[in-house]
Amino acid sequence: MKIEETLQHYPKENLTRTPTPLQHLPHLSAELDVNFYLKRDDLTDLALGGDKPRKLEYEIAQAKAKGADYLVTTGSAQSNHARLTTAAARRLGLDVAVVLSHDQYHAIQGNLLTVYLMGARVEMISTEDHWDLEEHALKLVAELKAEGRKPHYIPVSGTTPHSCLGYISGALETLKQLKEQNVVPDAVYLPFGTGGIFTAMLLAFREAGFEMPFYGISVNRSLDKCFANLDKWWGALCELLEVDPSRPRGEYHLYEEFIGREYGDPTEAGLDAILTMATAEGILLDPVYSGKVFSGFLAHHAQGQWRGGQNILMLHSGGVPAIFAYADVLKAHLQKRGRL
Repeated sequence: MKIEETLQHYPKENLTRTPTPLQHLPHLSAELDVNFYLKRDDLTDLALGGDKPRKLEYEIAQAKAKGADYLVTTGSAQSNHARLTTAAARRLGLDVAVVLSHDQYHAIQGNLLTVYLMGARVEMISTEDHWDLEEHALKLVAELKAEGRKPHYIPVSGTTPHSCLGYISGALETLKQLKEQNVVPDAVYLPFGTGGIFTAMLLAFREAGFEMPFYGISVNRSLDKCFANLDKWWGALCELLEVDPSRPRGEYHLYEEFIGREYGDPTEAGLDAILTMATAEGILLDPVYSGKVFSGFLAHHAQGQWRGGQNILMLHSGGVPAIFAYADVLKAHLQKRGRL
């Protein structure tokens, strides 16, 4: 495949062990009358796992090629990206700073605890929206440059044109596993945060000739911003991979109704989804990403969309350390459901 050959031209760091498992979930499948497959990117082995190492492998390679000695990034107080950028920096011998929102989940627990344990420079900023943190991070970048350092700024969630290549690679890995297991999905469910994962996997599957519908569950952005990001990353990836950007994207659907009040807001449906997966399969989801993606699938299933043995593929993008910062919310939900 042409994109596989082109991908080899881009440098990458080695940050994690792949391939991650592609698992059929038998109990959940029997319960829901589908064949449910979970791509376990929660099981990457860098500092408690998650999707970010795939993206950082390509992004940090670009940074190091320019002589960077310091990584700077932003996120919410319980940012998975902050945890994994810190871990990646330590793995590669770089200094690191994270500029985080001082939100309601700022307890020294979960992801934030790991960031402190790994010795990142942490700046907590009171802001209504963690998307507004960039100006503070760029100010820090300027200060570091004035000190003679060579900082590299990585945007919130780590999404850049080059980092998206990580999920071109991840999608090609998944396609190989599907072939080995003789599985053709009838639908693919993915998180839609900044849109890098969704766009990269959609492009890779289409280039491989797979035309099943893709379902993107937004965890933080309204639909207009989701579609704008999809256009942005599609164009950037097509340029990097020498693909015609006007090639058909096939069927895909994006949903904003599973976000809740805001990014990181634990929804009742998302918490129920966490309990459903944990009870059926002993697999933990998180309330910010994977719980909401699975709640989107369950909502569609409840509407009668998936019945009769279809093959459903969902990406587990990680984030499980955050459940400890949400302990009070999860405790209340367990009590509400009569489990505690």
